[in-house]
Amino acid sequence: MTPSLAAFFWSLIWAAVLVILPITGAIIWVSQQDKLRRDY
Repeated sequence: MTPSLAAFFWSLIWAAVLVILPITGAIIWVSQQDKLRRDY
């Protein structure tokens, strides 16, 4: 694997991490809020 190809893959991985983590966190947070609302 050439260095430029490796850098390309790493940028893809980091982009995926930076996009997926906030979305996952938001979904978990919303589901927690939803649960609290149902309990009242």
